[in-house]
Amino acid sequence: MTRLAVRPVSSGAADTTAVVTGMSINFPAAFLKAQNILPFKRGEIRDPHHDLFRTNITGKALVFPTCIGSTYTGLVLLELIRTGHAPAVIIVSLADPLLVSGCVLAQVWYGRNLPVLELRQRSRANA
Repeated sequence: MTRLAVRPVSSGAADTTAVVTGMSINFPAAFLKAQNILPFKRGEIRDPHHDLFRTNITGKALVFPTCIGSTYTGLVLLELIRTGHAPAVIIVSLADPLLVSGCVLAQVWYGRNLPVLELRQRSRANA
């Protein structure tokens, strides 16, 4: 088991397995592909340039450095939450406001929480 020092950004709880990548995730590129309209593919990363290509993140802890891409990121995440294909928790090095916006809107509009945890950076003295 690996322990992480985190700061909660969005509330919630999850007990699940992790999907970990060192690559940033472009949510529109990963989830707005034609294959994602199929019910069993909706939570699958479809960006062929990503090391998690064809990995289904539904119900998993998604651990990654940050998101990249457009302002549409939050809406893509909101749709994943609405349809039940979102990860159970997001653990990210930099909690971008565009990413967090989808989680906040899901809480307000649908009463669904997707916890977002931001990794605390270790200082060089503690590394």
